[in-house]
Order: sequence, then structure tokens, then C-alpha cells
Amino acid sequence: MKILTTSANAQTLSFIPREYPASIKMTLRDTSTNTTETVDTLTLTKTNDKASISTSFSVAGSALVEGRFYDLTIIKGTGALWNTLQTQWQLATSNWESVISSESVIYLDKIFCTDQTIDQSDNSYYSINNGEYTQTTSYPNDDYIIIN
Repeated sequence: MKILTTSANAQTLSFIPREYPASIKMTLRDTSTNTTETVDTLTLTKTNDKASISTSFSVAGSALVEGRFYDLTIIKGTGALWNTLQTQWQLATSNWESVISSESVIYLDKIFCTDQTIDQSDNSYYSINNGEYTQTTSYPNDDYIIIN
């Protein structure tokens, strides 16, 4: 599972894919609303056997929502590069479904969106009650007398 923030700025996501194509297509599905956003022709950067992409993540035109889960799918293939292969479309003699069918999934993952600082090495975990519940540390100084 990857953790992203609600920021509309570009965020970097590192992962180990099945293959390392130069250009990919990414789909992001909000599991709460079942809406999907597709980003065509992202550039995949390979560093020490890890791939990374840097983009602004959004679903249905708006930024990611705090506390929601998303399904991430990264695809390579003709359909993933469709914007750069317009000449193949114009020269194709078959229908367009057979041209696009050469896509293949190279990475699947879940994304959780939060603005909380999460660091397991510092025992800083996600809290669903962050900012909602505060524990009082001041108690009344009442003395109780028990009478038999």
C-alpha cells in the first residue's frame, strides 16, 4: 500500500513493476465512489531497479480525499501510448478494439490518502481520531472521604 497526501502538487510514487517501459498509462479508482481517472502517457523513470512516476494525483478532476482508499493500475502497451501512436490508428485496417488490445498491466497497488505524518520507525501511525478527540490531562483535585 502506498500513502499519498491530498496535495494537488506533483507527488512521486516509487514501485517495482513487472516491466520497465518508457511510457505508461495510469488509472486511479476511488473505491468509495467508484469513479476512475486515467492519465495517458506518463514517463516512467528507472533508478536501481525501482521505477518511479511523478504526477499530480486526482480523481474526477479533484484532488485525493483524506481517509479514502484508491486502486492504482499501471498499464503498458499500445493503448497506453495511444496519444503518441496516432499514425497507427490512421493506417489501421482493422477496427480500433484490436489495435488497443495489446495493453498489459505491469503494476497494481492500493493507495491511502492522508495528510497525517506516518512513520513506523518513530511509532507514528495513522489515527482515525486525529484532531477529533483530545484526552484531558487535568483532573479535579477532589478528596473523597469514605464513611463506614
